[in-house]
Amino acid sequence: MFAQRLCLVPRSSLSTLPVAQTSKRSLSRLATYHEPAFPVRNRSIVYAPSHSRVPLSSTNQHRSLHVSPLLCEASPNMSTLLTMFAPYPANTMTAFRYYPGETTAVRETLPVPAPRPDEVVIKILAGGVCHSDLSILDPSGSIGEWTQPFTLGHEGAGVITALGSDVSKLFPNLKKDMYVAVLGTNPCFKPACTPCSTGKDNLCPDSEGGWYGIGRDGFWAEYSAVRGDSIIPIPTTPEKISPAVAALCTDAVLTPYHALKTCIGVKPSDTVMILGCGGLGINAIQIAKGVLGASCVIGCDVREESLKRAKQAGADYVVTPDDLPTFLAAQHLSPDVVVDIVGTQHSFDTALSVVKPAGLIHILGLMAPSVQFPLMRVVTKDLTVKASFWGCKQELIEVFDAAAKGQVKPEVETRPLEECLQVLKEFHEGKVKGRIALVP
Repeated sequence: MFAQRLCLVPRSSLSTLPVAQTSKRSLSRLATYHEPAFPVRNRSIVYAPSHSRVPLSSTNQHRSLHVSPLLCEASPNMSTLLTMFAPYPANTMTAFRYYPGETTAVRETLPVPAPRPDEVVIKILAGGVCHSDLSILDPSGSIGEWTQPFTLGHEGAGVITALGSDVSKLFPNLKKDMYVAVLGTNPCFKPACTPCSTGKDNLCPDSEGGWYGIGRDGFWAEYSAVRGDSIIPIPTTPEKISPAVAALCTDAVLTPYHALKTCIGVKPSDTVMILGCGGLGINAIQIAKGVLGASCVIGCDVREESLKRAKQAGADYVVTPDDLPTFLAAQHLSPDVVVDIVGTQHSFDTALSVVKPAGLIHILGLMAPSVQFPLMRVVTKDLTVKASFWGCKQELIEVFDAAAKGQVKPEVETRPLEECLQVLKEFHEGKVKGRIALVP
């Protein structure tokens, strides 16, 4: 007998749960609950999810748990609807997961993972949230589709709590209690893999089981099992680089770093415009100015609050898209590089209208599944249009070095992991201005 959580529910109460206040998924789960094989007092039925794999205590010892928010919402007037009593083994954890067909994350209690021979188990100290996660949960999103559930969260940092049997031999630098982050692309690093063997491991076509948090269990959980190859030791303490900042470094800093340094090759003489000054854009400004030394960095956004943050992050100028043509003319500026961190038709058209002849437009945003551009206009301006994906292992090492030196200081708000669903709701409603990390 296995159970995710045990609910002691009066037998007569089941038929009175208001359908209007209960989700389809909740009802389907209630429908699959079944009676366990041990006696229960007061003629109650113990219902437990039949698909869960958390073993019950054979001694039938119970302790009080939090009351289920789902059932309380479904029937708030039933003061005796349920009392949560269950053996809650120390080897279980909370996770927020993707399920095919669901449009938000699903909270579950799962076993703490055991490491495979080449894996370590990390106690997650922070898991980042970004718009890519919304795209995963959006049926019309541009990232992809999956047929199996997985734990969400592709930005993670924490402390190693367990080593697989081969880790000491394969990765002698990895030790228990080490403060680490995870390279979410999870490359194979096989010698025969051309991208991995030529420093382009972000393009590995054979990632071992998928990207973390995007097809493979990620970091919106209390623990995660990670291949040793994907572990990056953080070169300082959690006091200097907080877990929330460390988690964001693995994507929200790594992605613009890869674009600006490796793909574009920003030079000190360049004028760089960052189009979109949200969380990732703020990091891009710091990288262009503080790490690569661009002579002029312009932040462009429709939100005045974001422009203030861009200025604080080191932008030489900030401007709204509507004011951009007049501003550039008055300042005698023409961007060598425009980095489009929005990724819509409108943002690309804006970039195309202001980039200098023989300049470069680099697309990082994924807000739209596609953009179009007029070939004649691009050709006659002798433009380069590029795009890039995430970043490489060596670059992430460099990112942490820059963060340790204070050259990049990502802005991040922390929220409890249990507020995951509320955070996603706020993202959908456009209330989130920067980046958020979930803390178990």
